[in-house]
Formats: sequence, C-alpha cells, structure tokens
Amino acid sequence: MKSYLDYLDECDQFPKNPELLYKFLISGYNGTFGHILPTIIQAISWGAKWEVDHGHRTLKLLGSSLDERDKNMHDTLVAEREKKSLEVFADWRDELFPVYGPGKELVVSVERCAAQIFGVLTYGVQLLAYQDNPEGISIWVARRAAWKRSYPDMLDSTVGGSLPTGESPFECLLREGWEEAALDPDFVKKNVVACGTVNYTCVTDDYSRGEKGLLSPEVQFCYEIKLPKDVALAPGEAAVSEIVLLNVEELKQALEKAEFAPLTGCLILDFFVRHGILTFENEPNYISIASRMHKPLDLATI
Repeated sequence: MKSYLDYLDECDQFPKNPELLYKFLISGYNGTFGHILPTIIQAISWGAKWEVDHGHRTLKLLGSSLDERDKNMHDTLVAEREKKSLEVFADWRDELFPVYGPGKELVVSVERCAAQIFGVLTYGVQLLAYQDNPEGISIWVARRAAWKRSYPDMLDSTVGGSLPTGESPFECLLREGWEEAALDPDFVKKNVVACGTVNYTCVTDDYSRGEKGLLSPEVQFCYEIKLPKDVALAPGEAAVSEIVLLNVEELKQALEKAEFAPLTGCLILDFFVRHGILTFENEPNYISIASRMHKPLDLATI
C-alpha cells in the first residue's frame, strides 16, 4: 500500500552531503544555475572553455555570447561522449534543453541527457483532462507503453512532455496534446486553464539512464481542461498504450496500489487539492501535500 506522502518523498528529495556539491556558474551572470557532484567534476576534462575552482567548489562556463557559450558547452559534451567518460552519454538524443537566466533570457542550451550532469533546472508541461460525470469528477490518464525504460506500463498524466529550447510552455502543451492524445489545438487554446507549477528535485535512480545520484530539479507547468462528456480520448503515439477515464475512487485506489509514476501521483494529488477533493478536514497530511510541490528552488529560473 503506497501512501500519498510516499509520492511526495519520491519527487521531493534532498541530496546527500550538499556541502560537497559544486555550483554551476555561467560567465557574466549572477546566481547558481545548477549543482554538480564531485565525481562528475573529476570525470570530465573541462579545458580552457571552463573555469574550475576547487577551493570555492564552483564550475563556470565561459563565453561572452550565447553562441559562444553554446559552442563551448556542445564541444565539451561531444568530446566527452566520444570518450564515453560517463554512462549518461549513451542516451544522447540531439535534443536541447534550455537554461534560463534573469528576465527569461536564454543563457545556454544543453544536450538533454547531459542536463542532469550539471543539475540544471529542466522544464516540462503536464495536462490533466477531466469530465464531470454522474459519480463526480473523472480524469483521463494515459498508460505508459510497456517498452519504456522509465516507469513502464504505469499510469501517467493525460498529456505531458519536456520543454525543449525554442518552445514556450503553451506551445509545448499544444504540440504534446495533439501528438499524444489528438487534442485539437484550437479547442485547447479556448478551454485550457493554467494551474501554476509543480517544483521538485529528483535524484537519478535505477529508472534513470546513466549515473545514479545526479540531481534533477524540475519545474512542471501544469494545465487542466474540462472535456465534454461525449469526448473520448485515445493514444496518438506508440509511447502511450491507452488512455483511460478514472473517477475519484478509482484514482485513489490506483494511487494506493502504486500504479502511478511518482510525478503523476503528485499531479493527481495537486488536482485533488485544487478541486477540494482533499481538504484539511479529510486528509491528515493536507499541508504537506498542498505545499511540498510548490517550494521555491534555489536556482536561476524563468
């Protein structure tokens, strides 16, 4: 039996020995953009495009322009990929994740698989589509394909995806909605509701590709949309095996049976709080559930 707090604990983690972490800095900008394990600092040949300060435990990416920083980052990671210095490079996807600075300024992009090396914030979008039925609110939840490495065959949000460089959260939502569930973009534009963010820091584990113990802070832009009762969703891509409609009691049972991926479990709980399904009166851990996924992160963000 899995408790609601178990879902929070799996997403909202604290790194071991935080005093040993190196801060990831970017030339020309104040603030910390990520946290790096000492083993990563030792494993990579940083060269002249970087500045390593072991005394202050910092790693600084050099470069006076976005193009220069992007090149320095890319050249270093490609060289390390060729040397196979880290296991994580085996998951290279040629997909760039953005690193933002003050005022939503893009300060560098990093290969997706390498984001966790630097412990930088990554972003995603999550949509929960629901209906009002005779038994109350029901949510459409996707089931991950059995062949997926991370959380295979487990329940997921209706639609979700990572935010790549060059795409806004809303643009990402529209694209993912169409690709994963054939949700008409015009309908989504008119009816979707933005519900803030869910923020947390995961630590890579056996479900992750590559090294274990890397910090993976994430911000998920959350949306919900109410669908007409005559609308039925179906998978739009192979990564989703099915999309099923579950009422509140069925959702609670699935949570208890550990059928949800950790993040999605937290998204369902956040939805329950938002819609008054979980309250201070009926849930003993209400304050933790309502607050732990919305904590400020100590990193530069948009």
